[in-house]
Amino acid sequence: MRLTTVFAVLVAPVAAFAATVVPEQVKAEVETAGSGIHMMASKKGQLYVKLNYATNLRDKDWFSRSDPFVEMWLEKAYKQRSKDTKGSNPVFGETFCFYVRPGQNKLYVRAVDKDTFSNDKIGDATISLDEVMGAGRVGPKDYNLPKWLGLRSNGNVNIEMQFIEDTVQE
Repeated sequence: MRLTTVFAVLVAPVAAFAATVVPEQVKAEVETAGSGIHMMASKKGQLYVKLNYATNLRDKDWFSRSDPFVEMWLEKAYKQRSKDTKGSNPVFGETFCFYVRPGQNKLYVRAVDKDTFSNDKIGDATISLDEVMGAGRVGPKDYNLPKWLGLRSNGNVNIEMQFIEDTVQE
């Protein structure tokens, strides 16, 4: 039996089941919600991110206190970094500015423990920008830095965000 035939035999029942289970009303709601999300992702402007503090950061050092910092980015080519601090509950009080282009709708945040030879990742989070793009301002709000598929936590970062959409017409 050919691979395409096997694939068709396996996929056809699943597709038929999905078509009968999902009511038309749900399909319409998903399509409407999807168009709103698409509109948010097409916005561009300045995103101001205030990193207030972190709590309960997991200590990655063996013999001394942790000295964490936080990295943030919309795309890996342009990361911004907080100052180094001490302890598992550091206060940062720093504001960062990012320029959001159409299609960028996630802020990546990573807490890192600074070491002499190699830095240790404490935890990271991916924050959707849909809420701040819609409301203009979000927070202050705690974001979890999960470990092991969310089964444990490596701490939290407290962040507030403001989005100012570009008003210049092209």
